[in-house]
Amino acid sequence: MVLHFYQPPTQELQITETVLKSSYLPLLRILSEKSGFGLTLNIGGGLILQLKKLGVNEFFDLVKKLISDGKIEIVNSVMYHPLIPIIPKDVVVRQIKKNSQTLKSLLGVETTNGFFPPELAIDNESLNLIDSNYIFIDESSLETRLVAKRAKDSITKYGEKYLLINNREVCNLLRAYPKELPAKTVIDLVQKNCDEDGLIVTANDAELFGHHYSERLQVLSDLLNEREIKFIKASEAVVKFGSQALVVSKVLPSTWQDCKGFSLWSKNALQKKYLELLKIIYELTLGDLSTTTQDLFDQGSSSCYLYWLSNWPWWHPDLVRKGAENLIKCTKNAEAEAVYRDFLDKMWEYHRSGKVEIKYKEYDEKLLATRSK
Repeated sequence: MVLHFYQPPTQELQITETVLKSSYLPLLRILSEKSGFGLTLNIGGGLILQLKKLGVNEFFDLVKKLISDGKIEIVNSVMYHPLIPIIPKDVVVRQIKKNSQTLKSLLGVETTNGFFPPELAIDNESLNLIDSNYIFIDESSLETRLVAKRAKDSITKYGEKYLLINNREVCNLLRAYPKELPAKTVIDLVQKNCDEDGLIVTANDAELFGHHYSERLQVLSDLLNEREIKFIKASEAVVKFGSQALVVSKVLPSTWQDCKGFSLWSKNALQKKYLELLKIIYELTLGDLSTTTQDLFDQGSSSCYLYWLSNWPWWHPDLVRKGAENLIKCTKNAEAEAVYRDFLDKMWEYHRSGKVEIKYKEYDEKLLATRSK
């Protein structure tokens, strides 16, 4: 299991503190009390900086102790959670380095062997950018014939890199089970998907445990106590199962969301306008950003702003505005300013149009239809 700890770069510190108290600290305390397991954690560099501002020593102390005890390992990612395949590649490389430096300076993690792409968004070009021994991907990254042929396998190999494949069915059970979730339900599904002494990989947001679902903390605690399944770190899975990995030469553009390619972040007119703003500012400032403005641009590249513009279901114009403000602060240019103003006008026009509520209703109806099948 890999747990993804993340908050948007423009998140209000008060909200981050709420998530910390409801999820991060209780989860880490549970892990500190357990033994005989291994977990993999991705803790975003942007979140680490927020927690540093909050002065939360217990979080850092718990993580460092769990690492030293061999219970967890930390994997690298990109600093501010951009969707890797749709932003400039030099920005990706820069943010990977930033994230690695943050892990080293604030968590004491000298090296990382694994990598977690935000939203598990990946394509061939993205894989080639990532210099890690193993990378998490979603099962939708593989051709249907491969998934059908090797449905119980969770590891493949791309060049010299191992790809750990998120089991969508187990992932969705943890993230979307509508009622109180018994640990036995999870175990039954794992055993259905996996032969004895086989491997299941599941990737989920850490916030599921305690923040989105208060009872999921107890579910995780119960699962760690079970003898039917054993939690191991991703690096251990690579050592144990790597020799069985099927070699592939390509992956499909995919994420852990139910969408075609990266359409959830790039389909509608507002998302395209935000991406246009990002592209214009990138081209205007190429090679000419100070440390401060570079960081503002990187924050503005977060996938969250595009996700909140999807209105499928989420819609949060105030947070999107903060992302756009970070981008426009990077340069003084009439063309960029015009695109920025046009984007804000269209976003608030949409907000007042009544279409937001219509999309909410459409999403809820589709969700109910899916659950009734």
